[in-house]
Amino acid sequence: MQRLFIWSFCVLLLLFTAGCDDPSAVGIGLIGEEGIPQTVRLPADSVLTALQRDRTGNTSQVLAGRVADPLLGTLAATGYLDFIRSPGTRVDTTIVSVRLELRRSYLYGDTLAAVTLALHDMLEDWPFSGVAADTTLSAGPQVRTFTFAPTDTLVQVELPAEWIAANDTTLRSNTFSTSFHGFQLRPVAGNAVVGFRFATARMVIITATDTLTFTASKALTTVMQERTVPLPDGRALLQDGTGTIVRLRFNFLADSVYEAGLHAAVLDVPLDSVRLQQQPAGFVRPLPPTVRLIGVDANGNVPLTSLGEPVVLATTTPTDGRLRFRLTGTALQALQRLMLGETPIQYLQLEFPTGDNTLSPLLLYAEPSRGPVLILILTPPSS
Repeated sequence: MQRLFIWSFCVLLLLFTAGCDDPSAVGIGLIGEEGIPQTVRLPADSVLTALQRDRTGNTSQVLAGRVADPLLGTLAATGYLDFIRSPGTRVDTTIVSVRLELRRSYLYGDTLAAVTLALHDMLEDWPFSGVAADTTLSAGPQVRTFTFAPTDTLVQVELPAEWIAANDTTLRSNTFSTSFHGFQLRPVAGNAVVGFRFATARMVIITATDTLTFTASKALTTVMQERTVPLPDGRALLQDGTGTIVRLRFNFLADSVYEAGLHAAVLDVPLDSVRLQQQPAGFVRPLPPTVRLIGVDANGNVPLTSLGEPVVLATTTPTDGRLRFRLTGTALQALQRLMLGETPIQYLQLEFPTGDNTLSPLLLYAEPSRGPVLILILTPPSS
C-alpha cells in the first residue's frame, strides 16, 4: 500500500509539472480524491503595482544614457565611477596621455543612433552602497563630451591635455585614492542607456617610459523617470531601476486551500512578451536577468534576515513569456503558514535584486482570466 501511495504521488507530481505549461486553466479546482494529494490552481485575486525606493551602488555594471521608450516612457541614467591605483604603482615620468576604457555590458534602447555622454569631475567623495536610485549628486566641471555607437563593445575616452595638467599632482600623489573622486557620466544625446562593466573599467596612464592601469574602485547609477506612458489595459509593469514592484494577493481562505497540507508549489506569472517585442526598428528591450519573490505584510513591510536582507522565497529568469517560481524548503513552509493563517504576510511581491542594476522591463497580465496563478499540490483539509 505504501509503494502504491508513493507511485501515485509521483504521478501527481508529473501531472503537476506538465500542468505548469498550460496557463489557461486558472480557476480554482481540485483533481483527485479526498485524502490523497490533489492539484489546486489558485488565481491571484489582485495584481497591484506599487513603488518603493530602488537601491543601487557598486553593482556589476554602471549605467548612463537616456531612453525614450514609446511603450513605457523616458528614463535617464547617470553613472559614477571612481578609480584606485594599484599598490606600488608610481607615476614618476612625464604623463603623455590619460584615457578611460569602458567595456559595454548592457544596452536598452535605439541601437542605430549614436550616444553622447558628458564626463564631469567629481569634486567630493560620494556614497556607493545602499543609495536610493533617484538620488541626485553634485558634479564638478565638465571634462569633455564623447560620442560612440551604443553597440560598441569598448569605449575609449581620451582626457584633454588641460585636464592632465590640472590633475598631474593628484595622479602622482601617494594619496590618490583619497584625493581623487572619479567621474560622472551624464547623458547628453542619443536614445539608449548603456551599461559598462564595473570589473573591467580602467583609467590608463601613459607616461614617457611606462603604461599604468588604475582600476575601478566604486560605482553608482542614479535613475530619473522623466516621462510616463499609460499602460495597455489589463497590464502591470515591473521595471528594474525605477522602484516599480508588483504585489500579488491570493485568497488563502478559500475552502480548497485553507488549512490544507502543502506538498509542492509553483507560482506561474504570464508575461505579455509579444507586446514588449513590438518596437521600432533597431530598438531593444532586454529581459531582466533575475526576478525574485518575497513576502510582505499589509503595510508593505518585508521580513529581513539577520543581515538586513529581504527573505527571498524564490528567484527565476524570465523565459517563454512567463515567470515561473518553484517554492521549496523554507519558502514552501512560509506558503504553508500563509494557508494556515499563521503569518502576517499578505502579499507575494515581485521585485529585482539590487545587484543586477538594469532598466529592463516586464509586462504582466493583470486580468483574473489570464493573470498569475499558484499551482499547488496539497492534501485537502479534513471536512
